[in-house]
Amino acid sequence: MNIPVPVNAREIGECIYCGTRDAPLGKEHAVPYGLNGPWTLLKASCDACAKITHRFERDTMRSLWPDIRNALAMQSRRRDKRSQTLPLVVEHDGVRETIQVSRSEFPIYLPTPLFPPPALFWRSKPIRGVFTNLDAIHIAGPTFKEASQRYPGANFVGAHTNFSPEDFARTLAKIGFCAAVHGLGLAAFTHTPIRKVILGSDPCIGHWVGSWHGDPVNDTHEGLHAIKVQRSLAGSDIHV
Repeated sequence: MNIPVPVNAREIGECIYCGTRDAPLGKEHAVPYGLNGPWTLLKASCDACAKITHRFERDTMRSLWPDIRNALAMQSRRRDKRSQTLPLVVEHDGVRETIQVSRSEFPIYLPTPLFPPPALFWRSKPIRGVFTNLDAIHIAGPTFKEASQRYPGANFVGAHTNFSPEDFARTLAKIGFCAAVHGLGLAAFTHTPIRKVILGSDPCIGHWVGSWHGDPVNDTHEGLHAIKVQRSLAGSDIHV
């Protein structure tokens, strides 16, 4: 089934990550605010757990998507600090330099980590970390090839990307977990390993987090990818 994405979807009453009810509880952005996420769970995270999820979401957005968030003017609590130019890497004869170009001249690509299915589907013993490749989808502006024509003799025109696959996987785990809690409530997930993955106490991220293993769920419409959240039940397991 597909899961709708309402604002302020459900009031939980305890921290969805550690289970505490004694600490003050705040609202939890299922999709990060910086990715235009309007969907929140109310009274759903304590301050200690919110600091953990904020750190890996912040680091993921800053390292993986800083240029695209700027170029597309996505939500930011520091909008007044947003630069009007973006860094383009140009290489001549083995020497690289970073130059600032306007948003209209910047090639906007979406760096997209690609995971295998969760290892629990193909390996009995948990493995540490996560495996990933990286793809890039052209979103807007010139392509890198078109941009290179402005710099005759350049051997390379591109952008830096340096990110943590583990932080990205934990961000996905958080989104999926929030979707599951929204759809089924928290009681079904008291002992789920995803809580430990999100909080960083389970290093076997790739055992539980990976690509969707069923039918494709993303549609393409006018060159844009519509992101959906989908849930399936497989025996006693819930996959989101």
